[in-house]
Amino acid sequence: MNFIYGSGIPQAALDDATTAAVETAADALVSSESCSGLNREARRACASAVRAVVRICCPELGRKTRDDVAFLAAARTVPMDCTYLNERLYRASPAAIGLPPRCPGERPRRFENVVSLLRGVLRRMGRHAPALPRARGLAPPWRPLHAALPKPRRNAVIAFMGYCTREGIAPEEVDGGALDAFEAWSVAWTLHRDPHGRARRTASNWNWAARHIDGWPAARLDRPGMRDEYSPPLEAYPASFQEDVEKFLARLACTDEREIFPDDVAAPRTRSPRSRRRPLSPRTVETRADQIRWAAAALVGTGHSPESLRTVRDLVQPAGRVRDILVFHRRRALERRGIDAGAADAKRLDVRTTHLAGIADVVRQIAVYHFEDAPEGPLPEADVARITAWANSVAPEARVTMTDKNMRRLRALVEPRNYALLLHYPKALMKRAASVQAGGPDREPNSRSAALLAMYAVALEILTVCPLRRDNLAGLRLDRHLRRARPGGLVGDIHLAAEEVKNAEAVHWPLAPGSARLVEEYLRKHRPHLAEAGNPFLFPGRGPRGRGAQDLAIGLTGLVERDIGVEFNPHLMRHFAVLLYLRAHPGQYEVVRRILGHRKVETTKTFYAGLEGAAAAGRHQAVVCDERRATRLLAAGAFAGDRRGPAGA
Repeated sequence: MNFIYGSGIPQAALDDATTAAVETAADALVSSESCSGLNREARRACASAVRAVVRICCPELGRKTRDDVAFLAAARTVPMDCTYLNERLYRASPAAIGLPPRCPGERPRRFENVVSLLRGVLRRMGRHAPALPRARGLAPPWRPLHAALPKPRRNAVIAFMGYCTREGIAPEEVDGGALDAFEAWSVAWTLHRDPHGRARRTASNWNWAARHIDGWPAARLDRPGMRDEYSPPLEAYPASFQEDVEKFLARLACTDEREIFPDDVAAPRTRSPRSRRRPLSPRTVETRADQIRWAAAALVGTGHSPESLRTVRDLVQPAGRVRDILVFHRRRALERRGIDAGAADAKRLDVRTTHLAGIADVVRQIAVYHFEDAPEGPLPEADVARITAWANSVAPEARVTMTDKNMRRLRALVEPRNYALLLHYPKALMKRAASVQAGGPDREPNSRSAALLAMYAVALEILTVCPLRRDNLAGLRLDRHLRRARPGGLVGDIHLAAEEVKNAEAVHWPLAPGSARLVEEYLRKHRPHLAEAGNPFLFPGRGPRGRGAQDLAIGLTGLVERDIGVEFNPHLMRHFAVLLYLRAHPGQYEVVRRILGHRKVETTKTFYAGLEGAAAAGRHQAVVCDERRATRLLAAGAFAGDRRGPAGA
């Protein structure tokens, strides 16, 4: 008997399914409620899951419709098909559709439970594949490959390995066709949040293993949207090039005091690394190193050998090399947008991305400043002028208003329900942390999980009352930034020195007693379960380090999106703080400037004027509604006296 995609579903059954009537959620309700293989409680749970899915797929029903006729009619429009369900179940967060996610210590129905029950319903209907084998069930040729992978990468490829085991595909037989079949099977025969992304992650981790693990099959797998690792490390270039790059980065970082206190201080050039007189942050220096690596990779991609790059000068001389670098990355930007870079129309497009502009700016800096003291002398002025003009031509225009995406997210965040949930969410998270730490009759205490919840509660509380930038939030230290008015007292304020802040504006921010108590509860009860001895960071990572800003942001974003049901990122809290204040105090931009730490109030006015415009529109509509209520009797009498009624009636 032939099976489709190793799913355990006979090919004949699939052929029959294409000719038979499509089974719907209405059929699933009948089969669930009458399934003899389930006890009464299980039948009720399955039927409840199907009803929840109907409401998700048919939002016009509302969450708690009592109209059985309307509900049954809607259920007949929902096919029990994985492709259809994948496109609809995961479009919004569970909280947004009235199904909060699974959280330790809480018992209401969860989205994960609904999906799990639905998989069982679909399998009994022959519309979902059986579970794939896990590590121990893999075919013998796959087991050593699975064991050789780091744990996170094992999780990324285990489904593909299980699929190949079931299909009888050996590791050396893997090719693009096998991955295509796996992706098609994932879409059509499994419920999964991102089946296309699962295939993409499989390809990415497979290619990583082919480069780093001895004995891994050499086949390369590709998927649209994969990260293109086109740029070799700096170690791939001559040692002299690496040394010159380090010299340039050292000047930016001011590792030599002579860069802070130079001899030639007369008429410093605009934006020169030497004229800054203060080191760039380690992260900015790291970004510059990446940009140099991307510039070098562009030259290699256009036919130059890595060995031809002996010093940094070889990036910018002859000047035509800079053009090659910018053209290479401009074409990549077009391809990422799905535009044929070779088309005549594409050549006329004005491509200005921050990625392209960053690469252009670093080569401009090299051309203008790096060779001032070089034995070969500076670059010819004509070349410097040409490179500067090219860099300016790809620099994006300075944004003076909020992006449409951030405005959309902010408006969703200030909807009454979401607004209220967000303001009270830190305290709710802290209560959940206490519940998880205490355990209960049906669960074990989990101090680390509780500590993580408490950590995110404190992070969001600080962002709410003191809208710091993400890196400053993650870098908060107990021994430097959190201050107490007296020993043993509550944390009274947050202090950041000017040199630690992006725009060199120091932060002195008092904490209200309620916020301070939340921080203290975290410090006393939860942080010890996260921090190793001697770690000074408020949000500790491994060893003596703080938790990475990206990790902190991802964790907090996931919680907010799952529990509140809105798109979120930590930087959005800076916009939220402005809206919160301008709602109560329209026009007070000087206070907003101080809240955000802007240097110029004009910047604040220009960027946030749109928020007051929306508020003004709301106030105008409120006036219109009030006037309609005040005049409705007069209008009703006038219309009643005119038999023709209002115009157009």
